[in-house]
Amino acid sequence: MKLKTILALAISTTFLAACGGGGGGDTVTGPVVTPLSFPLDAAYTKAMTSGINLNGTAVNGADTYTMSLSITPAADGTFEGLQSKKAVETLTMKKNGVVFAVTNIDAYFSINPLTMKGASYSDGSYAVQTSNTGAYPTSAKVGDSGPQGTLTLYNSFADRTVKSTTQSSWTMEADTATTAYGCSNSILRNAAGAQTGTAAGCYKIDANGNVLGMRYTLSVAGLTLVFK
Repeated sequence: MKLKTILALAISTTFLAACGGGGGGDTVTGPVVTPLSFPLDAAYTKAMTSGINLNGTAVNGADTYTMSLSITPAADGTFEGLQSKKAVETLTMKKNGVVFAVTNIDAYFSINPLTMKGASYSDGSYAVQTSNTGAYPTSAKVGDSGPQGTLTLYNSFADRTVKSTTQSSWTMEADTATTAYGCSNSILRNAAGAQTGTAAGCYKIDANGNVLGMRYTLSVAGLTLVFK
């Protein structure tokens, strides 16, 4: 359950669904620092507003984990009293072929630039972006980085008791001569402020803003999973 909760939080915060793709993004020759610029915000926005399906596999010892995420754009809705864009996310996690977590998320956001507003979860939890310190840039090169903000998770819409927080930042990382990874990196903390895990959602994009693959790393409770 802890892995399920943290993964769901990380996905909402980093807009994993917005950056989807399929398959792995590893290269044979290793990362290359390309001089090209990449339309990071446009890539995230296109995927989030058009819908996407993403699948990844992570191996830890004898165990194989799979992650399947689907995004379906929905009609605009009201969030915290304001009109917002909306997308419905469905996350399914399996361990050795057996489903151990299914999470449905209503994600609320705005565009120009893509900015998280918050989310409601199928277990009743309710998240609000309580700090917006930055957004994905319209153009970025390998080595660029910046802050994003903090997402606060509450018990429910009515019960604003804090369950956890997720603080995020973005980076551009090397891949090939024509592609790079746009990453959203998150630090997850419990209600007392103690760190409980980290996540890094990285999406392989080209100079035209097309999403070509993914790499998603989750570290929690002594377990590190790298989905690709």
